[in-house]
Amino acid sequence: MKTLAHDELKSLTEWEQSPCISIYLPRHQALSDYREDPIHLRNMLDQAETALQERGMGTGEIKTLLEPARKIQSDGNFWGRGPAQGICILLAPGMFQQYDLFYQCPQSLTVEDSFYVNPLFYKVYENDHFDLLAVCPKSVRLIRHQNGELKQLDLPENVPENIEAISSKTQFEESLQHHTTSHVGPGSDNASMMHGHGLTKELNETLLTDYFQILAKQLEKYLDNDGPPMILIASEKQQSMFRKHYHAKNLLEQGISTSPDHLNEKELYEASLPVIEQITIKPLRKAREQYQKHLGTSRITHQLEAILQAADEGRIEALFAPLGSELWGQPPSDGELVKTHDQPMNGDIALLNRAIRNTYKHGGIPYVVAESDMPEDKPVAAYLRW
Repeated sequence: MKTLAHDELKSLTEWEQSPCISIYLPRHQALSDYREDPIHLRNMLDQAETALQERGMGTGEIKTLLEPARKIQSDGNFWGRGPAQGICILLAPGMFQQYDLFYQCPQSLTVEDSFYVNPLFYKVYENDHFDLLAVCPKSVRLIRHQNGELKQLDLPENVPENIEAISSKTQFEESLQHHTTSHVGPGSDNASMMHGHGLTKELNETLLTDYFQILAKQLEKYLDNDGPPMILIASEKQQSMFRKHYHAKNLLEQGISTSPDHLNEKELYEASLPVIEQITIKPLRKAREQYQKHLGTSRITHQLEAILQAADEGRIEALFAPLGSELWGQPPSDGELVKTHDQPMNGDIALLNRAIRNTYKHGGIPYVVAESDMPEDKPVAAYLRW
């Protein structure tokens, strides 16, 4: 499932042709319940229609604007597919977008002069670009994870695809021919030979060493030293043999010590999750460390009025807001305190959404996170540039 690219988010935060309709709907995961989802969407579209009428739009304009979402509502194939846990539908004159979400988003509908993008920033700054390198004597697979998708990459010809690919290029060919023509029996001198290559244990170990040395060196030449983080999946002994000769800094110290021989792409990904989680949360961890470092100084604020002003002026480096949280009210005038509501009242706008949009417009990073990942127990918090 693809995640939003940053250029898409930029376009959405800067969209100003109103009215902008933003719909977020969590999906039922049980087959017995998923038929309720189109009913919920229909109800939300009916509410959006009423809100548009109150804005003075005509019946024909409203029908045209909502038509793409009405088609989704009645599309049985759409609701029967998976594995999305939520959907986002954005509608405006001349624009329609539908996104699958990988998390259970809170249900919400807004009809405003700009899109409600707060939930789209949930975990969007997690680093999901990394490689899985699965190696064993039988195969070499380099699998790239990016934008929520796994794809096996083609390797150049000089990268051996298995141990057989190098055996003919080594001094073992002669030994191989010699041993495979000799009689092997329980009492023979060749009883110590390993099956598979017909080599003695010592020769087989040397062949393995050569294989991993050549593999490491050729991959190091092929892969970008500054490329995405790479997780090595191999048996513990073969991890050591590969790492001895691979020195590019993209290889992570922590690998997955298991044979990848019988694992498919999804199973390799699932086996690597303990390491992947450390990669993905790194940007958030660094941002929280910076926040804690400046705690108690003027560069840290959780006052909504100060955050709204700083976001407008482009002074926010990192903004933290919990997923599913929103504060409704009127933008403050100079020195005025904001009166906020948990639910929108007549004329209110989504203030946290405004802060997120303006932070992002000016190159700051909005972190929409689980409540437990907030740097402080506050409704919103910001680390300022100055």
